[in-house]
Amino acid sequence: MKKSLLKIALIVFGFCFAQNAMAQCDSDDFLDNCAAQLETYTFIKAFNTTLKASAGAKQEMSYVFSKGSEYIIVACDQNAKGGKLIISLYDRMHKLVASTYSPQMKRHFPSLVFPCQATGVYYIEFKFEGDKGGCGVGILGFDKK
Repeated sequence: MKKSLLKIALIVFGFCFAQNAMAQCDSDDFLDNCAAQLETYTFIKAFNTTLKASAGAKQEMSYVFSKGSEYIIVACDQNAKGGKLIISLYDRMHKLVASTYSPQMKRHFPSLVFPCQATGVYYIEFKFEGDKGGCGVGILGFDKK
């Protein structure tokens, strides 16, 4: 009987902990900490993403960028056991323009900076390293040059 109660208590505790971890992703504190990394760029939009662990799990958003502006996308995640958040930027033809991860260097970057040379729709892709899933936010900012 005691073992059954212990198992139930552990399951309830695990569920509550998981809910609390995911709730942090949507919290204002999490967003404020990440937004501070914009530095001198003007905040445009925050993209919250929560992905379950599965092969090829990703989320894609689109945004119109303007020629002559410099954009920054800051990647923030919960630093949980899941993989790091990877944000990739694609042009209107879905050609990779920039990413917060370099597979050649096997290195993550906290943000990507993109000086826009052509006005148009760009696609922002969010995924987690190793298809592990996780919770994170991508913050888009700009600076008119």
